[in-house]
Amino acid sequence: MHGGVKVYRGAASAARTYVEADRSRVDDYYLPEGGGLARRFGASPGAGVRDLGMLDGDGYEQWVAGHDPETGHARGRLRKDNNAVRFVEITVNGPKTWSLAAALHPEVAAAYDAAQDRAAEQIIGWVAEHATTRVGPRGRQVQVPVERIEAAVVRHYTSRAGGPHRHLHLQVNARVFAEGQWRGLHTVGFRDSIEALNGIGHAAVMCDPEFRAALAAAGFTLDPGTGEVAELAPFVGAFSERAAQIGRNIDRYEAEWRTANPGQEPGSGVRRSWDRRAWKDARPDKIAPKDGAELVTAWNAQLRDLGYRDPAAQPGLSMVIGAPRVGAFDRDAAVETILVRLGARRSAWNAADVRGQAEKAITAAGIVTDPAVRTELAEDLTARAINACVPLLHQPGVPEHVRALTSPHVLKTEADIVTRLAGRASVPPPSTSVPRPRPCRPPGGNWAGRVPAHGRRGARGPSRTGRGRGRGRCRQDHHPCRREGPTRWAGPADAGGDPDVEGRPGRRS
Repeated sequence: MHGGVKVYRGAASAARTYVEADRSRVDDYYLPEGGGLARRFGASPGAGVRDLGMLDGDGYEQWVAGHDPETGHARGRLRKDNNAVRFVEITVNGPKTWSLAAALHPEVAAAYDAAQDRAAEQIIGWVAEHATTRVGPRGRQVQVPVERIEAAVVRHYTSRAGGPHRHLHLQVNARVFAEGQWRGLHTVGFRDSIEALNGIGHAAVMCDPEFRAALAAAGFTLDPGTGEVAELAPFVGAFSERAAQIGRNIDRYEAEWRTANPGQEPGSGVRRSWDRRAWKDARPDKIAPKDGAELVTAWNAQLRDLGYRDPAAQPGLSMVIGAPRVGAFDRDAAVETILVRLGARRSAWNAADVRGQAEKAITAAGIVTDPAVRTELAEDLTARAINACVPLLHQPGVPEHVRALTSPHVLKTEADIVTRLAGRASVPPPSTSVPRPRPCRPPGGNWAGRVPAHGRRGARGPSRTGRGRGRGRCRQDHHPCRREGPTRWAGPADAGGDPDVEGRPGRRS
């Protein structure tokens, strides 16, 4: 799982368009009649996650706007402008090969969807335990933990280009309950927790026993380092290239349509026609799919055209033989690895960064276990790693999202760098003698008594009318004589000194 945090601002009525823009119109065929647009969840610290049912289009817009979708009541004082934060969103996804495997085998698809659902619930539960809001007058606000949050999950099966890409849009509503009323979510803290959110989402699917068992039954193996399905990885590049071609075609159709229809928005029927044209464009022998079943058939045919052949089935979980059991997992070594990886990326981190690295350490070890067991292991690794860290801020009430932790190794490295820089600064720079440029020889070969015009009171430089040109002016434009100002050539008497000294070339009077 990868990606950042998207903060959605704007009209609630445009939120549905924002979500639908991230997948193909063929996704509409996957949605059951009356099934709704998104699934709504509620969560509280210590109380777990609750499924609150499906949201249709109108209910989803009300939920985004900050209203209770059941009663329509506003949740606190709501902003009406277009800069109001409506929700924060992350994407629960996985490697492209997981979606390809799901397209080839319905059993893998069902297990993958169920694993993503469990991953989303685990992320929502973690957010409920760590999210905060601000309380108090402006300038004197303090962060307090939330007491209740709500989230919506929107499932997509395709990418915008129409390729296989099963993913979830997990949206946490910006209205949270704390201190007796509805308030605004502290979005900065949520954004700074992205490492934990991505780590939990990836590990929840990667370590899921049902998903791994379905992959093994189909003959697939996973690379513990990347998570890719080894049998499908060679075909991702060519498959993605075709999907990108379809996406470029759709972009071109949309640009042409908007040019011909300024100020209008394309409807779902128009967008479906773009999908059909994009599939046929430059591929007249290919038939554009009309529903989800035909789309999956087209994906599988494309894979076989690229040379893919089904591997031999593997019963059970043979792909993870040799993986350590949770009880035999070396937790001290894992903590050391976590700190090294954190220090390699930055000099300071927070607890969410530690949790993300703990989840990566578990998946890299190839552990496949129940979600509750994996969660306990990740929390234990996180606590051990935090205890091994050095706090940078020695004061109470430091918000959890502030990156105020480091390691002894980082401090030692920083001290060494500072010492080296201080040592270099204390050494005087080496003296360098710059040779003095040789002055120009005046016309006639007389060097005696060369005196700057501005060095003597009442001295006159060369005539501006050109009368003195050729007698007292240097003819080299870039020579120091030219840059230092006009010069009058005087005899030894005018120089007022010893002719043998002041008439020597290179000496200025």
